[in-house]
Amino acid sequence: MKKIIIFLFFLAVLNPLCAQPVFRDNIFNDNVKTVQLFPENNFFGEAVIFLDNEIPLILKFDEIESDYRSYSYTFIHCDANWKQSDLAPNEYLEGYSEAYIVDYKFSKNTKIPFVNYSLQIPNDDIRIRYSGNYILLVYPENDLENPIFTKRFYVIEPSCTIAGNIVAASNPEQRNSAQEINFKINISQTNSRFPSREITTQIQQNGRFDNQILDLKPLSIKDDILDFNLQKGNIFKGLNTFRFFDFSSLSYNSEYVYSIDRSRNIDYIELILSKFRANTFYKNEPSQFGKFFIDTKEYSDKDSEGEYALVHFLLASENPIPDSDIYILGWIIKLKIN
Repeated sequence: MKKIIIFLFFLAVLNPLCAQPVFRDNIFNDNVKTVQLFPENNFFGEAVIFLDNEIPLILKFDEIESDYRSYSYTFIHCDANWKQSDLAPNEYLEGYSEAYIVDYKFSKNTKIPFVNYSLQIPNDDIRIRYSGNYILLVYPENDLENPIFTKRFYVIEPSCTIAGNIVAASNPEQRNSAQEINFKINISQTNSRFPSREITTQIQQNGRFDNQILDLKPLSIKDDILDFNLQKGNIFKGLNTFRFFDFSSLSYNSEYVYSIDRSRNIDYIELILSKFRANTFYKNEPSQFGKFFIDTKEYSDKDSEGEYALVHFLLASENPIPDSDIYILGWIIKLKIN
């Protein structure tokens, strides 16, 4: 299952320091869990703010601690490659350049103590002036050099129109295993003189950065229309749906949960044995594109009363997989995982 998102970037501000690191979504503190950044009232939405219609983003995260800690945050403006731009904070931010996270609550009715923090972006302390790629950086008070996590988000100022569709791959060899994303971009409102150099594209599958398609060149440019009907380079493998499980209640085994052991200091969940889905029929079931939703059926406050658990994933394989690693891609639907 796919949700395809196409981002456009104008390269008016480029970072001359090519050796600078690329910013990614990272958690640097092992006690920090369940970092979420989503539009208000849309848990499954992408981390995007429209500059002229500011539905705010909501940040939520937990720290496995008994006591509250004072955390600060700031925003870093990046270029299209997620390297820090040469803009100073006072150029792209209004108000303060850094502020405190002041909304928090302690866990209750849980085996594992944690503190739940939340923040609205933008807010009365910091507002964003310009569109672009941004990094949210959260760090202990007065310790900017040691952040606890970084999170990517976009501030968008629409200046183009995009029309496209997803079709079976044009290449006969890939027709049954891949999908092609064809699209056209109307840039008549951008006043771009050299669109092939000034505009870059980024296509994401289900919000993933690991397999995104970057820097496609248009097949043609005519009458301010960039045509990306390429038949190559703009292809994603047609994957199956994400697997899911639900432990919003620990009182019974829901679908895909084999057992729940609540006798330990932390609850232990074992999932039903999974099997490889390669070269099998498409399994049509809800998956929310690999994202998760925090919920609890036992208590009223999901943010402070949702229980953490250890989850045991099982994957069946007819043959050993020597010298290889298996990764869990995506997130788990409903409730918190460790």
